[in-house]
Amino acid sequence: MPRPVVTTFGIGAGAWVLTGAGHLATVAAQALRPETAEAARAFAAMRAHTVAIAGLPRDLYQLDLGMSLVMAVALVFGGLVCLLVARSAPELVTGARSLSGLALAASLAALGLSVWLLPVPPIALFSVAVAAFGWSLAAARPAPAARPVQATAGRG
Repeated sequence: MPRPVVTTFGIGAGAWVLTGAGHLATVAAQALRPETAEAARAFAAMRAHTVAIAGLPRDLYQLDLGMSLVMAVALVFGGLVCLLVARSAPELVTGARSLSGLALAASLAALGLSVWLLPVPPIALFSVAVAAFGWSLAAARPAPAARPVQATAGRG
């Protein structure tokens, strides 16, 4: 059963990569299309309001775009790290539950936020991630714990 667990874990990780890459592609596509009058007014209002965070002044448009891009890069990074771990150290996926549990918890949080605030694509992709990481967590078979070696004090 180890291979299906790693494969399913990889599907969950791939959903994270696709979510981040899809978000980056969406931001790029939006930047390339002509701006509507309504969008121009909204962006102008965002640019008109500046806040200083840790001494750096940024307008709301910069903050929104920056958080959006950083989030997308982080999603791609997190998914790729999970894929790398599954490929390089599959025993961390098949023989332990901590990585799958962490990935499931993060996916559940991301799914909840997506359902609350985002459109269908991240909801669908994080649903896939939750199902895949949940199955990987349930199917993982931790290695039996080794019996500790008891030290014996020599008498002499």
